[in-house]
Amino acid sequence: MMLSGRHARVLVGVIAVALTVTQFAPLAIGRNLFEISMLGVHVGATTAIAYLIFGWRSRRGPDDPVSPLDLMCAALAIACAVYFWFQGARVSERIEGVDEVFTADYVFGLGLIALLLEACRRVAGNVLMLLSAAFIAYVFVGPYLPGPLGHSGMSLMRFVDLQVLSTQGVFGTPISASANMVFYFVIVGAFLERSGAGHLFVDLAYCVTGRAWGGAAKASVVSSGLFGTVSGSAVANVLVDGVITIPLMKRTGFSKDFAGAVEATASTGGQLAPPVMGAAAFILADIVGVSYGSVAYAAIVPAVLFYLSLYVLIDAYSRRHGFAPNAELPVSAALRGLRERWHILVPLGLMIYLLTAQYSLMRVGAVSLAAIVVISWVRASTRMGLKDIYEATVAGARGAAEVAIPSAVAGIIVGVLVHTGMALHLERWILEIAGGSLLISLVGAMLLTLIFGMGMPTAAAYMVAAILVGPALQNLGVPGLAAHLFIFYFAVLSMVTPPVALAAYAAAGISGGSLWNTGLIAFGIAVPGFIIPFAFVFDQGILLDGEALHVVRTVGTAMVGVTATAAASGGYLFGALARPLRFVLFAAGVMLIAPNPTTELLGAGLGGAILVWQLRFASRARRSIVQPS
Repeated sequence: MMLSGRHARVLVGVIAVALTVTQFAPLAIGRNLFEISMLGVHVGATTAIAYLIFGWRSRRGPDDPVSPLDLMCAALAIACAVYFWFQGARVSERIEGVDEVFTADYVFGLGLIALLLEACRRVAGNVLMLLSAAFIAYVFVGPYLPGPLGHSGMSLMRFVDLQVLSTQGVFGTPISASANMVFYFVIVGAFLERSGAGHLFVDLAYCVTGRAWGGAAKASVVSSGLFGTVSGSAVANVLVDGVITIPLMKRTGFSKDFAGAVEATASTGGQLAPPVMGAAAFILADIVGVSYGSVAYAAIVPAVLFYLSLYVLIDAYSRRHGFAPNAELPVSAALRGLRERWHILVPLGLMIYLLTAQYSLMRVGAVSLAAIVVISWVRASTRMGLKDIYEATVAGARGAAEVAIPSAVAGIIVGVLVHTGMALHLERWILEIAGGSLLISLVGAMLLTLIFGMGMPTAAAYMVAAILVGPALQNLGVPGLAAHLFIFYFAVLSMVTPPVALAAYAAAGISGGSLWNTGLIAFGIAVPGFIIPFAFVFDQGILLDGEALHVVRTVGTAMVGVTATAAASGGYLFGALARPLRFVLFAAGVMLIAPNPTTELLGAGLGGAILVWQLRFASRARRSIVQPS
């Protein structure tokens, strides 16, 4: 018997509320839950939600029915959650590899893994699911493989013991970060969006940039950056922000492909911008063993550099192609909207304060949610009633499911890599191929992470790449935080890297442009940002780590370098740039970003020469500006 769409929504709501109550229960009862109990409920509930909102081939519409098979899978996922909830005390006391594995452990453990693999296929696509299935198969065929590919083998009992009765598999670091960190910020983001934060950020962007060259595109950069700090998802950012910014960019003269590419790149950068940098950043903090505040602090300057490059590139492009300030942009309406919703910034400021004050993320989430609801009552236009609170809770739980399932499946891969010894073999191979060269290792890490990102969500791509290449980079002397931020950045930038650029594809769906052209343009816009991670690996001054004078010099030259590369990409510097000068200016910018006094001086000399040339012939260069058709 099919479950109707209305009843399915009710069931998702019940599970979402139960999950949210469980997540915040430790605050109410004054003590932590058993780790396996908490994680078991998190995995089981989000898996059940996934089967109810995703069909065999695609996401269901609000009125689409749920098949009996999917309903049964959702029920089995809830049964697994209940089982592991009651195993918390036992698992916390048992000795891994020594104590008995019960028959029920096999049934519910293997059942949960099977449910996760299919849910992962629906949520994150085939690549991560097939990769995980291959690693599971490797556990049992490894003893029959030749040479370094082989391993001593693992019994089914040992496999179940490690994967579901310990914190080294399904319930490992990735899902721990999802449950203990990411969930609270996903639900806060859902509440902020429901209270009108998305419209507030768009209004603020138009007030700031509405009368500038290329104002509509710059507004997209500003609003997407602001909204991205609380959404943590590039695709979600595009879908929320792009429906407003992309049509306006098209109306002011930008092509469909360029408008979609600007929104995709700006939305992608939101995951790089503190205070909330997306699921992967929380997982990064857990893997490296530092506080999330330390990660956010280190990411401040790279995020500023990324958005500076976007802003300058759009300014240069707009001036070269004649997209002058447009009086038709809705600045007056934006000012009215800003006056109507400015108070929504108060909960966001409170959340940032609580994060910097080192409160637990659970408490930060609870206080922020309460503040959002209370502050929303200041104005009727933002007021959240019980229906809004319920719908925001459901939206948060649905968003958490799309992070939790890939995280749990990535945990399976991590567990196999570690316990079969494959992680050590891969690290050794990477070091041998690179021949001890840090630059070659970084390029390899970049390419591998971008490849993973083509078929996986950002968090999953980061986790797999972090396990495969993170230790190798650290063995070459790169500090842990810098090494993992490097991998994290390229996992994020994979959202705009063809041939599979998910954020660009989402933007093209709104703009009506070509998927391929939008992806290529988005990649071109993001190119200056590809240099930043290499710079902070070679000099952590960009991560605000070091003596004050050194940090100031490094950040200053990097900002000048990013400006130069962006101006070269946009084709304008006090006048249209000829193609040879664009290549030279871009190279000068790269030299300035590179943290080396010699390259900085050479870059400054080249950039200065081009600047003098452009200033001298500025009037002639301006006359060569191409007017929009």
